[in-house]
Amino acid sequence: LDEVGLTLDHGGFTALLALCRAASMAPGFESSSSPDCTDMAMLPPNDGARLDAALSNHFNGITAPGCRFLFSPRHGIDDTKVVGRATRLIVAFSSLGNGLVRHEFGGSLAKMNNELLVDGEDINVTFDVLFVADPSQSWYQKDSQGNFDGFREYEQRIHAATRPYDEVSLVGDSMGGSGALLFSHLATESVVAFSPQINLVGDAHVSRCDMSPGIRDRYCTRLVRSVEEAAARRTKIFVHRGVEEADVGHTDRLTSCLFANVSEGSERPAEYVKIIEHKDCPHHQIAVHLKKKGQLAHVMTCNLLGELK
Repeated sequence: LDEVGLTLDHGGFTALLALCRAASMAPGFESSSSPDCTDMAMLPPNDGARLDAALSNHFNGITAPGCRFLFSPRHGIDDTKVVGRATRLIVAFSSLGNGLVRHEFGGSLAKMNNELLVDGEDINVTFDVLFVADPSQSWYQKDSQGNFDGFREYEQRIHAATRPYDEVSLVGDSMGGSGALLFSHLATESVVAFSPQINLVGDAHVSRCDMSPGIRDRYCTRLVRSVEEAAARRTKIFVHRGVEEADVGHTDRLTSCLFANVSEGSERPAEYVKIIEHKDCPHHQIAVHLKKKGQLAHVMTCNLLGELK
């Protein structure tokens, strides 16, 4: 740390790791032979991915082992009342947050479960939750080894987790909303996405320089295909956004792609995709906006549990 002029504390160490991560993602990293990169250039070709994975897996706000997945049976319900697996599962995807990825929607989902229990006094009406996070901040494109095979890895894990359930719904905000749409083909009931990103090319939220235009294009193509598959099975998809120009552009891109891929005489997938604009929200943080108004849990209950009031 002293050699490179960084402070001898946690901040300096974190900065050093960030610099190493940036170097590992730089074009030509493996072939570099400059004096300043001699030691790093001697690393095996896949060490850049391994370094990236190590940093992602350890520098986040997640306390769960393995950090990417956390299963919570009858989420938020008193442990003494929890008996067996629920028949309904909600998968909650994480956003970038404030730069430190955490599992999200825990409070709102716990409130929903407890309200269901109070209304019905039947533990069987409550649901389990699977929290899913992307600590690499790659829109679920990077796997646990630091390679761009994230879609396959996440899809396999989520599919295995959802298989025992009769009803599966997905929810996420921003990058998490994108994740909910990306894996919407695994839902059976509904998908709720708050301010998702559809087209990552040029999007200000994406800071990874190793996400090439090709990777971003493949992500968009796969997301649209997933939404089409979900809509074909009549899964209800709710996309909430404010009036920020970028968010409007993303939802416009989604609906235009859905309409473009429909053949004459076939059922339009967009009929099952509802774009909900909140005109009183001028910024990207629509979930935060709804929570401050005391409406988030109600919106999630209506959209996720089929209570369309």
